[in-house]
Amino acid sequence: MNSISLKRKEAGRHGKSVPFLAGLLSAIFSFHLYAGDVIVTVDRFTDIGNKAPVRFSICDSNECHRKKDKGYVDIEAHLIEQRDHVRRYKITIAAPGEYSLSAYHDLNNNGMLERSGILGIPKEPIGFSRLDLDKIQRHPKWDEVKFTVSKQETSVNVHLVNRFGL
Repeated sequence: MNSISLKRKEAGRHGKSVPFLAGLLSAIFSFHLYAGDVIVTVDRFTDIGNKAPVRFSICDSNECHRKKDKGYVDIEAHLIEQRDHVRRYKITIAAPGEYSLSAYHDLNNNGMLERSGILGIPKEPIGFSRLDLDKIQRHPKWDEVKFTVSKQETSVNVHLVNRFGL
């Protein structure tokens, strides 16, 4: 009878330590999955008196990017610096990897990108990560706008464009 009670005590002691160890290991391994912040420099503001926000969306794959507006997910960005034609934002991304950003200057502050009727051409200034054009003729390809986020801080530029079409 003594040997049974001893086994139960040992099992109880190990039973309490297993969840603790599992939680500790989970915290250690999940710590290594987080990426560094992304510092986004948005420039070419033409309406510098308009303090309306810049809205950001992100994709993490070519499949997501090809869906255009329906693929991108809105994300929160924190304004860290503002000058006449330039604003800098900090974005926290959960995991290292490849991403693409789109941004637009929400001139009327309604939370959505205004587009023209049939063609759907943006009416508000819009830009994409790494894309340096004065005029957008089409939705950019994934390889043109993707950038790599690692565990260190990453910098990326978004140049706003006001002209669309051919």
